[in-house]
Amino acid sequence: MVPGGLLERQGELARIDRLLAAARAGRGGILVITGPAGIGKTVLVTEAGERAGRAGMRVLAGRGGELEGGFSFGVARQLFEPLLADAAPADEEALLAGAARQGLIALGDDAGAAPSPAVSERLFTVVHGLYWLVVNASAEGPVLVVVDDLHWADQASLRFLLYLAGRLAGLPVALVLSWRAAEPGAGADPLARLEQIAADGVASLAPFSPRAVRVLLTEEFGTAPAERFAAACAAVTGGNPFLLRELAESLRADGVGPGDEAADQVAGLGPRSVARAVALRVARLGPGAGELARAAAILGDGAQLRHAAALAGVTLADAAAAADELAGIGVFEPGTPLRFVHPIVRTAVHDDIPEAGRGLRHAEAARLLAADGADLDAVCAHLLVCEPAGSREVVAWLRTAASRALGRGGAESAAAYLRRALAETADVSLRAELLAELGRAEKVVGDPAAAEHLRESLQLATDPAVRVAVAPDLAELLLLAGQWDAGTTVIRSALADLTDQGTQLAGPARPAVTRLQAWWAGLAAYDPHLVAEFDQRLGQLRAAARGPDAASRMLAGLLAGVLAWRGERGSEVEALLDHALDQDRLLARLDSDPLMAAQALFAPVIMDELERAAALADQLLALSRSRGSVIGLVIAACMRAGVHARHGELVGAETELRAVIEIALEHGMTFAVPSALYFGADALIERPELADVVALAGTITLAPDFGRTASGAILREVQGRLAFAQADFGPARADLQAAAATYEALRLLNPGTCWRSALALAVAPEDPDRARQLANSELADAQRAGAARPAGIALRTRGMLEGGRRGLRDLREAAEVLAASGARLEHARALVELGAALRRAGQRTAARPPLRAGLDLAHRCGAVRLAERARAELLTAGAKPRRAVLTGLEALTASERRVAELAVAGMSNPEIAQSLFVTLSTVEGHLRHAYRKLSITSRGQLPAALQSAAPEIAAAPRGRQKTTVLP
Repeated sequence: MVPGGLLERQGELARIDRLLAAARAGRGGILVITGPAGIGKTVLVTEAGERAGRAGMRVLAGRGGELEGGFSFGVARQLFEPLLADAAPADEEALLAGAARQGLIALGDDAGAAPSPAVSERLFTVVHGLYWLVVNASAEGPVLVVVDDLHWADQASLRFLLYLAGRLAGLPVALVLSWRAAEPGAGADPLARLEQIAADGVASLAPFSPRAVRVLLTEEFGTAPAERFAAACAAVTGGNPFLLRELAESLRADGVGPGDEAADQVAGLGPRSVARAVALRVARLGPGAGELARAAAILGDGAQLRHAAALAGVTLADAAAAADELAGIGVFEPGTPLRFVHPIVRTAVHDDIPEAGRGLRHAEAARLLAADGADLDAVCAHLLVCEPAGSREVVAWLRTAASRALGRGGAESAAAYLRRALAETADVSLRAELLAELGRAEKVVGDPAAAEHLRESLQLATDPAVRVAVAPDLAELLLLAGQWDAGTTVIRSALADLTDQGTQLAGPARPAVTRLQAWWAGLAAYDPHLVAEFDQRLGQLRAAARGPDAASRMLAGLLAGVLAWRGERGSEVEALLDHALDQDRLLARLDSDPLMAAQALFAPVIMDELERAAALADQLLALSRSRGSVIGLVIAACMRAGVHARHGELVGAETELRAVIEIALEHGMTFAVPSALYFGADALIERPELADVVALAGTITLAPDFGRTASGAILREVQGRLAFAQADFGPARADLQAAAATYEALRLLNPGTCWRSALALAVAPEDPDRARQLANSELADAQRAGAARPAGIALRTRGMLEGGRRGLRDLREAAEVLAASGARLEHARALVELGAALRRAGQRTAARPPLRAGLDLAHRCGAVRLAERARAELLTAGAKPRRAVLTGLEALTASERRVAELAVAGMSNPEIAQSLFVTLSTVEGHLRHAYRKLSITSRGQLPAALQSAAPEIAAAPRGRQKTTVLP
């Protein structure tokens, strides 16, 4: 037996000790304690905290409450508010270093947090910040995070604990959680996922054995019980420790001893014996005590004595005396605030109140707390469990609480408050506003009801300003669900309503109209069914885009992206882009409409303004890391993938491409994957290491309405180029022709996209005339634009199509043009094609220099397949190419390289982990692997190792001809 009431829990205590010891050794872990009410979970959780404290660990403790399920980050605030309140200024700064500062949003301290992302991003950002608050706390010593009664925790806190539980490896952090088994409610799914994470770290508490029952009864009665009496007690209570104690307390109060003669009386007790016993004990104290107990049960654990007295209708002095009496009979814990000895007792008192009366008392509790200036979450906790009464004041409280919860990243709480507000009012215009707010909150958490609520808001709204604001939100939701036509219908209908009604919204509502126009333009420009209408309105859109407000600048950015893709004059696009960027303020506003903002940011990549694109991407990356903006990271990584690929830096392109894929899949942002594939297509073609991503690209299909748009076209182009590279020519032609049909319909003819060259090679066997026409048109457009890279690509394509002397001339010119363009991969491709053409023409000696130069350049670009082809051509041309000298750098995975480069840039391991949204142990593991592959032993050696480990070809023997291209 174990002292302190922990009978038959030696196994669980040993597991707690092992968990704490592992955490102190830097091996974090989780223990989940489950079981029915009264089985002893709280006793074990408390013991875990005490043992951790005695071992010198910092203990962060919280507990779910029956009325606190709606509190946004309620449990998390219990964990962290004492930690920060007790910290000295210097310690607080250390705790809040890096991403941890974003955790202040959850605690209601927006002023102390870093500039935060939009509401849609806070769902992740705040949880990520709280996780790093735990990591920072563990830097000073091992930490135990312990939460009791998790089945009553709020959804936002559950999200945080799930995030933490999956990232404990390598941290000196132990996590102990308890909840009631099979407890229904909104938290059931997160609890099941926590059990999966815990795996064999789940302790399901068993009821007491007959022997333990006898020991407990002996303690309670002071004498050993009769066998029949003990057996009857065990049968009635199921061996539940708390119920056993309550039964013994009740029997003692009635003068019943543990003898054989009392066994039949015990056996006759029913399942509500505890409730009846508690009610009888309270009733013996008189009506005042009973009212105070019922008031405390309504208010919930932790009630202030003055609130309970007011709700009970007794004086403060009488309430104090009654509280002491209730503590004396084992209903309350001693002292204030008022707490029941166990949730079972509170439930027994609460459920003894007639059901209709309970609702009225909760409503009165809400009014009482509001009048006293209590926290809005506490007020709304009572409103959630009382009947609606048509009160506009109640609606106002709930809306304010919802807005605050949403601002803290607690969208689940916001949605619950808004649903309750809807039940409170029948006012149509007010319901329209509430439905819009509810739909936006549900959209953040991915609730399928969001679309229906936003639609209903549009139907009910009579205020044009409400309709104009709601339509883009609904359209975005539908688009992300793959419903292109439904999304465009919503936007077109909203615009048509404004036109039909002759409504002229001005003042504060005007930016909402411009935002609606931007959304319409962003859909119409990329939809063959709507593009003609877009062209007709282009002049009006340009005029609307000149405004100084954020919505006008977003429209300008959208137009810049469209016109850049169309290949319009650079000066016009530059002016729109400059206006949109607003001296880089667009980057800070990106989270509000990321799909629109991305159009502007992709424009410099499409126009081959790679220095500007790289600078913007780097700025966006730094800003997104500081704010914890996932969508910002995704857009920046897409941009960087495009820049790397066009420069011919395919390892870098692979790194960014994988970053997008990983983040998109983890955070449900799969809409970003086609763009990432498009910008990183050359890496997919040339690097076998990306075979898994190539396979993923082949599995993506879009709904027919989405498939006909520009998004469908870029996906089909990527799939076609991959099929062509794999010599699967039939599917390649079909995909590239389908993409071309969309591009031509939308006039997306910027030569820098080079889709015509890709299509020309695919259709050449069947339609050589069309192939030449495609290559010639792309070349003419590139030369008019003064664009060297696409001109060189078109020349190479035409040279491959023409063959013979004319073909060789084009290929030589392509190599010369691309040599000066900075597009190393395309230069390497032109050199290899030139060498191959010379070899096929019988000029084997002349073929070798361009092939050697192409091989060297391909290797430096990380173009593995191109290098293999160049080597094969050299062998056929009679040369004996040296094998590539493989370096440690090439052995690094994309993730290892990314971590190593950030370390070289001066970032610490925690900073790297925060910026990449990975765990500290993941960063440490990548660095260990990088050190081994680079044959170094310390961080200080990394810069030189990365610098010296650039890919290279073994030096040619002395006297060998230089690798130059013959004129």
